[in-house]
Amino acid sequence: MFNDPLSPARNIDLRQIVYEKIKEAIVGGFIKPGERLSEVDLADKLAVSRTPVREAIRQLAQTGLVTLEPRRGAFVSLPTVKDASDLYDLRTHLEIIAVRLVTRLQPVEELERWRPVFSVMTDETETDHYLAEDRLFHASLYELSGNRYLTMMLHNIADLINLCRHYSVEGIPLSTFAHEHVAIIDAIETGDPDKAEAVLRGHLERSRDGLLNYLREHPELSASG
Repeated sequence: MFNDPLSPARNIDLRQIVYEKIKEAIVGGFIKPGERLSEVDLADKLAVSRTPVREAIRQLAQTGLVTLEPRRGAFVSLPTVKDASDLYDLRTHLEIIAVRLVTRLQPVEELERWRPVFSVMTDETETDHYLAEDRLFHASLYELSGNRYLTMMLHNIADLINLCRHYSVEGIPLSTFAHEHVAIIDAIETGDPDKAEAVLRGHLERSRDGLLNYLREHPELSASG
């Protein structure tokens, strides 16, 4: 059971904590793409005034997670098929750089803690559980690369992809994705950057193709363009 990111905010720096909570609600799928963001409702759930909520929404609009529409309000962004394709292409290029760096650094202890997480997953594993662990695993690869600028860029791209990431696993057995994570760990631990790159690329391409196919089959889930 995951904690509700929209639980009341209790922190001195309300602006930042409200921003982080709303962002987590969006990226984590608690607030869906296309859903309208009500300042009143969010302020009530977070037990704050509307001012930090309004500021957080404006900040989220700058990241691309939120779209501001004149006279209509703020909405969680609906990615187009091209948006999703472009984001995955960029993510693939940058994450390959990260995984090659991780392969050279060989942080085996940190990598091995992920093996049991994915090894026990089956097709019956809850999708939300898999997606949460998948998100954390890839974030750990970014951090383990040791390049903070690369890490920041990948986090930003991943946040935008996460708007519709749930659709990337539709119609594909979750065990397939879970086993690919173990294969990524194995490839990194060989110390061969080319092998690690190949395994990671295959994993990301499967996820990308699954998402794009689903968005094309369900045009109501994406914006026009």
